[in-house]
Amino acid sequence: MTEVAALSAGDIEELVYAKLEGYKNQSVLEQYAMFMGKAQILEFGLKGLLSRMYGVPSESMKKWTLGTTKNELRDKGLRPDFIAYLEIIVNYRNDMAHEFLLNNTITQSMANFSECKLYGDLFRAIYELEKIMILYDWCEENNGWQ
Repeated sequence: MTEVAALSAGDIEELVYAKLEGYKNQSVLEQYAMFMGKAQILEFGLKGLLSRMYGVPSESMKKWTLGTTKNELRDKGLRPDFIAYLEIIVNYRNDMAHEFLLNNTITQSMANFSECKLYGDLFRAIYELEKIMILYDWCEENNGWQ
């Protein structure tokens, strides 16, 4: 019997906070760019997973979004807990892609409002993205996809 490395909620939280250090001293827009880039990296990794585990041709996934990729993984039977968590990430990514910059621009044009509300939304998105990337890495290292 092969022993699988355990990953507790405390372990995940500790790893996430360590990753959040990389965002310190960055402006809100720099943090936004880091979030979007990492979401893209996650998407590429998940497409690679589809190709490796389920034989989906890379060429057919070229224009897929993160949401489409999530749906295909769900339909192929990837572990439901990961899919449920990925749905949260897809929603954050969509909010960031379609609303964050617009809301930031409107807020700044109306008055010199604090960025606290906008930063709060971005921070939650970053936190959750870092968490799922840790889970993704753990599943890859421990063959924990099923």
